Amino acid sequence: MRRRSWAILALLAVTVGTLTGCALFNQPPVANFTWTPSDPLARTDVHFTDLSTDTGGIVSWSWNFGDNGSSPLQNPQHKYAKSGTYPVKLTVTDGDGSSKTLQKIVTVKPSLDGVWTGFIVNPGNVTDSFQMNFHHSSSSISGTVVYASTVLNASSISFDEVSKVVRFEVASMGIRLEGTLDAAERRITGYWYVLGAPAQGFTWDVTLQ
Repeated sequence: MRRRSWAILALLAVTVGTLTGCALFNQPPVANFTWTPSDPLARTDVHFTDLSTDTGGIVSWSWNFGDNGSSPLQNPQHKYAKSGTYPVKLTVTDGDGSSKTLQKIVTVKPSLDGVWTGFIVNPGNVTDSFQMNFHHSSSSISGTVVYASTVLNASSISFDEVSKVVRFEVASMGIRLEGTLDAAERRITGYWYVLGAPAQGFTWDVTLQ
């Protein structure tokens, strides 16, 4: 009787040991990720880094960036067309077919980054072509404008993320420009003003290329 009991126990031990390596006893992965910069701007690269873990190893990644964008890469990068709050989801799957999904919220700020072309209206209602070339990072905004085929420096550039009002000066033209980024964040319209004087000039209007 004792021999039979020991034989049964040995068989159970072998069976459990075998099943431990199967999917029945597999622990699902732990999904996790981060991104840089932590406060990204629209139309600039957001780098996502997978921090997920699994005892047996993760074999696939599925990203949903919350704006209809997706990626199967482990550490992808993505650009958002406009500002907003995006629910980013990462689903990781291990070699045994177990998967786990994690969602985090990425808040994207509006941006002036890019090339904007349009027109500026001068005294006498003369309409001339006008182009803005801005580089917008989390720490600064720099840029130039092209007017009459001449590249001119823009200075004192400011941008309010809430009101979406942009202001900058073009000293060589003797004007300050003020405009508002539209809801789609692809067009800026406003007026220019004479530097050192309260006089309001005519309009200017540019669209993101």
